[in-house]
Amino acid sequence: MSNIPVTHASAPKKRGRTLLLLLVAIAVVIALVVTGGSFAYAKQFEGKALPGTTVSGVDVSGKTAEEIRAIVEKDTSGVKVTVEAAGEHTTVPLEEVGARIDVDKTVEKALSRESSIPSVVSAALSGKHDVTPVVTVDEEKARAYAESLVPENEVEPVDAEIVQDDETKEFSVVESKPGKGVDPSEFVASVKKNAPELKDFTVNQEFTSIEPQLDTAKANEAIEALEGMLKSSMVVTGPEDKTFEVKRKDRLRFVSITPNDKGDNFEINIDQEKVDTYVGKIADKVATAKKDGIVEVAEDGSRTEVSPGKDGVKVTNQKDITEKLTHALSAGENLDIAMTTEVEKAEVKEKKVEKAPVDPEKVPSELPSYAPAEAHNGEKWIDINLANKTVTAYVGDKAVWGPVSVVDGGKGTETPTGEYEIWHRTEVQNMGCTPRYDYCTKGVKYNQFFHKGYALHSAPWRSSFGYSGSHGCINMRVKDAKWLFEWASLGTKVVSHR
Repeated sequence: MSNIPVTHASAPKKRGRTLLLLLVAIAVVIALVVTGGSFAYAKQFEGKALPGTTVSGVDVSGKTAEEIRAIVEKDTSGVKVTVEAAGEHTTVPLEEVGARIDVDKTVEKALSRESSIPSVVSAALSGKHDVTPVVTVDEEKARAYAESLVPENEVEPVDAEIVQDDETKEFSVVESKPGKGVDPSEFVASVKKNAPELKDFTVNQEFTSIEPQLDTAKANEAIEALEGMLKSSMVVTGPEDKTFEVKRKDRLRFVSITPNDKGDNFEINIDQEKVDTYVGKIADKVATAKKDGIVEVAEDGSRTEVSPGKDGVKVTNQKDITEKLTHALSAGENLDIAMTTEVEKAEVKEKKVEKAPVDPEKVPSELPSYAPAEAHNGEKWIDINLANKTVTAYVGDKAVWGPVSVVDGGKGTETPTGEYEIWHRTEVQNMGCTPRYDYCTKGVKYNQFFHKGYALHSAPWRSSFGYSGSHGCINMRVKDAKWLFEWASLGTKVVSHR
């Protein structure tokens, strides 16, 4: 027999298979145990927040939707926002600045993790899962709140003004004031950032300065420019070397300073119509109106010279003076310009009249002592004799009409006495007819006012004359009032005496 040992290879293989089967069996048993436990664990969190879930740091693990809602609503309701602006502190609810916690979406977000067994097991092992509340911010409302922080009286900038004194015509500056505003973007961003924390927070809102378009500096520049325009010498020379200096106050009347069309600066304006009015007043001091002579022709052919003609003088270059004065003032240039004039020849006009004949027995044979100075120059004048209740028309020392009987002022409304002149004439007007008077007479003809509201006028309502009974005016027959109205004119002297 051989002494060599024999080795059986099949015995070790059998032991390995046994060990493997044992390990598999053990794994199956463990898996069954774990799976069963995990299933039971997962079943516990069905419809609830998974382990480790928090909302803004508040643990909601295992909480239902209703429970999470109650927590979120409670934490949300008390959130306050403190707004700091210009040293003022204001605390308001979160909603007032435009922020709102969407509770439904926040709850949905807290419950949104998978509820599968692996997810549940993983959640238990992975630690915390913090849910940020879903916040909606009404940016328009937030911006509006930020803008409302600026006091109403400080929002709009105030432009500078240039005002002119009614009396002195000098210009002065009313200073501008900057407004205040805000840039709401940082305010909105802060609300968006802090609101989800469900905690009180503070927002600092800075004010920005809004400068006016027309500031004080621009106004002062306009005043300075005007002063430069006013430094020039401006003289208008009339006939016989008569000179008229266009003074500072006169020039200031021509000028206005207003904002330009864009509203971003001031501009100096010169009113050419006002310049022309001024030049016209100068011209009136040089010019004289021609006065046509009048010869009255009576029915019998007799002629009476009522007034001699008088040549006039008119300025012929008023428009040119106006234009050059306007240009020189605008440019700040000196001006020395002469007026040019021409003579206007007077005419002699004939006037047919039907007049009351002069009664030499009832008028003074010589010039009365009460006659005005114009009588000595051969000019027209009217004599109101209150003692005799008559009116007489004179040319110089000669009575040319009358005397005619009239009605003067009654007791308490006496006709005034003195030397006057016709200052206003109307062919037809109402007399009285205002609350000031206790009478109203409409359509009164041939009215010639010689002192305030006292006039010579027709009185067709009277059947007789030669007594006192009016409200102070001189009442006349219509034909007499008509003749006197056509004969006299503005400026004709009137002497009222007793």
